[in-house]
Amino acid sequence: MNRATLFLLPLLLGCHAKFKQYAPTLGSVRSQVVDTGVPYVSLGATYVGGPPVLEVASAVVNTVQAVRSIEQTDRIARAVDPNAVANSLVEGVRDTLGSGPPFAFTNSPDAPLLQITVESYGLLVPYIGAPGVFTYNLGVHIYTREGERVYTNSVECATDAGAGEPVERVLAVVDNVAKLDSMSDAEINDAFVQIGRYCGSVLVQEMRQHAG
Repeated sequence: MNRATLFLLPLLLGCHAKFKQYAPTLGSVRSQVVDTGVPYVSLGATYVGGPPVLEVASAVVNTVQAVRSIEQTDRIARAVDPNAVANSLVEGVRDTLGSGPPFAFTNSPDAPLLQITVESYGLLVPYIGAPGVFTYNLGVHIYTREGERVYTNSVECATDAGAGEPVERVLAVVDNVAKLDSMSDAEINDAFVQIGRYCGSVLVQEMRQHAG
């Protein structure tokens, strides 16, 4: 173990020490999504070295992929209801957290606040020919009744293997864009709502780990 690792280890172990102290005292929390972020689609690119003709072909393919990414990002932005995304995240938190641990879920406006910020959400295809995954990137904070911040976390989640039919329709084939094109706005919205609920549960699972 080098010096850098030795220096970082206490920081990593203690980064949620304050939350461990406060979690048992919160009793119950309410959840609120303050920003639903912006969607994105990132389609795979190709990287081919060798003769110039292959490099030109690779550049053409990558340009097409970039254009398709922009087109599908616009499609998702039109189809997905931000309020539905926000509600799905809160539902995922509520259903997973329940009565605890480390604290319960409540709708009381006077309770400590679990604040969720959706930084981005969308479809990621790591490389050409690979199946895509739906993703959410979340910022998470918890504030006491007095407004003191006692928890900060960044949560990244990708498609649950047990996702429902609208999600499977897109991810079960290599050409995810063709499947998106064949779906109605309501079906695309439903897919992101499903993944939103799943991500709410992932958020709670990480929070429980950090509470100790």
